[in-house]
Amino acid sequence: MKIFNATPHAITIITNANFDGSIRKWVCSGEPEIAAKVESTGMLSAKINSVDSEPMENIPVFSKAVVGCDPLPEGMTDEDIIVVSALYATAYRRVYGDDSRLYTVADPVYTTDGKTILGSRGICPAF
Repeated sequence: MKIFNATPHAITIITNANFDGSIRKWVCSGEPEIAAKVESTGMLSAKINSVDSEPMENIPVFSKAVVGCDPLPEGMTDEDIIVVSALYATAYRRVYGDDSRLYTVADPVYTTDGKTILGSRGICPAF
């Protein structure tokens, strides 16, 4: 099994993060301990348009329509997984159905001020 990264950036897995309930984020207060890094293998894109709907109490309301979605890259086996954005995973599910090989990053890890993402705690199946 191989892990492909179809996001525009490397995925850095950090092991020494702690949950800070005051900002409701995972944070790393010291030097990040990096367990793994998965470099990008090229980005997959989805085209989603906003469609006007009826306003509610003078507030504009929009729905979303999936216009297109890149297929998974060739050369992957059935055991391989691919890390994608949540937006792409949603579009892929609507266009192609079976998303069992799609994963997204799990639990982003921030600096202690909660402003800068350092990495994530791992990956999880797209849902």
